[in-house]
Amino acid sequence: MGVYWFYFSDTNSDAGELSSYLDKREYSLVSTNQLESLHKQLVENQNSVLFLKANSLYNIYDLCQEISVRYPHVYIILIVPDNMENIKKAMNMGASDLLRVSYTNEEMRESVHQAIKYMEQREGKDRVYGQLPKEESKVLTISSPKGGVGKTSLTANLAISLAKQGKSVAVIDANIQFGDMAVYFNEKPKRTIYEWVKEAYGRSNYTIDQYMIHHESGVAILAAPSRPEFFEGIGEEHIKTAIEEVKKLFDVVLIDMPNYLSEVHMSCLELADEILLVMTNDLSVIRLSKLYLETLETINLKDKVKVVVNKQLKKQGLNHKKLEEIIGLSLYCVLPEQGKVALQAISTGLPYVLSNPRNQLSKKVLKLAETIMAKEEPEQQNEKKRVKRKFLVSQ
Repeated sequence: MGVYWFYFSDTNSDAGELSSYLDKREYSLVSTNQLESLHKQLVENQNSVLFLKANSLYNIYDLCQEISVRYPHVYIILIVPDNMENIKKAMNMGASDLLRVSYTNEEMRESVHQAIKYMEQREGKDRVYGQLPKEESKVLTISSPKGGVGKTSLTANLAISLAKQGKSVAVIDANIQFGDMAVYFNEKPKRTIYEWVKEAYGRSNYTIDQYMIHHESGVAILAAPSRPEFFEGIGEEHIKTAIEEVKKLFDVVLIDMPNYLSEVHMSCLELADEILLVMTNDLSVIRLSKLYLETLETINLKDKVKVVVNKQLKKQGLNHKKLEEIIGLSLYCVLPEQGKVALQAISTGLPYVLSNPRNQLSKKVLKLAETIMAKEEPEQQNEKKRVKRKFLVSQ
């Protein structure tokens, strides 16, 4: 494998054990303290791993961001002073890995191993396909025009409930500016849809699942960018391609939508098989939900909508028949108010269907998952009954 290894230090410090270790593995490490020379090397060599150490002439994080923007193909390993260690900031600036200046040999070897593994995946070598592409995959968007209705929490718990049925489940966080789906699973993603767009979009030797969090529940998450400003680099075609790629790998794809509609998010709705509209039995939410439905009706998407009423308290709000009359649709599911359970799940990062499976809310969400995946063939069943009845009468 043709991987080029570079070491940059603005103080001209020696690579030390790192160089020796790479030599033993028959890799050559090129060291430099000249930024111009580094730029020349990175332009000429596509498969590059860069150990970046700077704290004198340059700010390590600013320099990392500059290099990651100019050379998105470079795998950057930051070497930072112990008192400047900030993994989240490093990832935000485009680093792939981070080492402290006082790193141990074991930590250094692990970073090299991870870099090699990444480069092998990039070239398509040693890639393991766990399953054949899915011929049929169900896509659901979970939507609401109003914040605070429990949409994202429902998405996380519904995903796990579907996984409990033996389905392979993926969640795409389509709130690409302020999405926090990963938080609901207590995860801090190193890679998000932003890294996928930057590194892998349009390149056939990448798979999108390399950029997804694989939670222990069996749910995979394509997380939103770690920084709000990164959303500008993600367009309608990126989202469409992401959905199509994820569909090839999973039985069910849930898309957590923001509270607004844009061209990007209209594409999500168009690609969905079903749209779960989450609302509460509150007049302000009902009004906005009705407007949302009217918007979908103008673009012929209302037929996909299934209404889920969340946080329902007994004997509060409109009765369900009146609510159905106002919104012009039957209620698909009604979930009870269980504020303490839901808040505890969010604060701990452990969805309530896992932490409190016997709770009424958890049971309802599990039942909702079963209903979604049930083969709905009422017309066929009614036709069979009519034929059977006609046959019996003729006898």
